[in-house]
Order: sequence, then structure tokens, then C-alpha cells
Amino acid sequence: MKPLNDNTDPLERFSILLYYVVDLLESFAQNFTELHEYVSKSVENIPPNLMDKEKLCRTLNIAERTLYRIIKEYDIPVHQLGKRNYFYWEEVEKCLSRKNT
Repeated sequence: MKPLNDNTDPLERFSILLYYVVDLLESFAQNFTELHEYVSKSVENIPPNLMDKEKLCRTLNIAERTLYRIIKEYDIPVHQLGKRNYFYWEEVEKCLSRKNT
């Protein structure tokens, strides 16, 4: 591609810049598509009976800070997938009922 300088015709400069923008957008679209496919495959691998911390907090009707305290106090198993923590509801129920008996 032809380098831009002060002597370049304005229309030609615009055309060159537009070409660069289109090239960058095509590259971005390709990277976005690859990322979307990767995330979709990752989500498919999460078993349906796993709950993230947000869903577990809503289910137990507690704050996130309380969840962390309960995890320690009741020795609730935490399963890590990637960088996120998940919980099996059956394990949570079992730990909570075991401690209460």
C-alpha cells in the first residue's frame, strides 16, 4: 500500500485510509468469530446442573459475601472451570443439611 504524505491527493488519502479501516474491520471480525466459537464450545462443556456463584446466591437468597463465608463454614466443594467457580446444587444441599443435623 502506498504511504501517506502531505503531497497525496485528499481523495487518494481517503481511499488509502478507508482501505486500512476495512482491513482492520475484517481482521477484527475474524478474531471475533474465533472468540465466539471458542466461548460457545466452552459453554457447551458446562454441565447443566452446575451453578455459578450468582445463581447460587439467588437460589439461597444471600449476598456474595455471605456465600464465601458459608463455603468455608460448611466446607462446600467449589469446582473451577477456566477462571470461574461453579457449584453442584446437590453438594451444596448435602453440606448445608449435614452441618444442620
